[in-house]
Amino acid sequence: MLTTKEAQLGSLMAKIAAMGTIVQFAIFALLIGPDQVGYSEQYGGIVNIVGFVQSFALLFTISLTQKLFGDNNPYFRIVSAITFVAAVVQLTGSLAPTANANNVFETVLNANQVSEIANVGQLATFILFGIWALCLLSADENNMVPSWGKISGQAAAYLVIAVSIGNLFGLVPQGAAVPIFILGGVILFPVFTFGIGVAFSSSNN
Repeated sequence: MLTTKEAQLGSLMAKIAAMGTIVQFAIFALLIGPDQVGYSEQYGGIVNIVGFVQSFALLFTISLTQKLFGDNNPYFRIVSAITFVAAVVQLTGSLAPTANANNVFETVLNANQVSEIANVGQLATFILFGIWALCLLSADENNMVPSWGKISGQAAAYLVIAVSIGNLFGLVPQGAAVPIFILGGVILFPVFTFGIGVAFSSSNN
């Protein structure tokens, strides 16, 4: 059972995680632009900092959902633990491109190469988050996540898992992958995460 402080923290962190994803995309779309390839010297630092905050908040969300939904669902707890580790790896690499670009010492790799290395596990991480979302919804026996959050979470999970596996085998057309990932990862998943924030708030009532 969550304490009042844990419920408040979970609600806050879930909403920060949702907003962080949207803010990151807004920076890419409105400030950097679709023509920019690789690390942006002008806005890369902002993107990395927002990514760090978003990943940090997501770690709190994953951890606290284990307590909110996982009391009677060991499968969800284990999947959450695995996803937590993947999110930690994502967090530790989130500042690496900017740190490399502004390094006072001579570097072997450039910021683009460091960014690629930091994102080397991204495909598997996407799949894990999709599985985690489906497990969370299955563990929500008391229907604390609102209906719109459930629909968004299921759609995001199935979409991201399917596209990730398709990409793994080169089955997704290049022009289709980006719009699908935007729909699943930038629209549907943040809505789902915000729904988790609502679930934390309702558990506190």
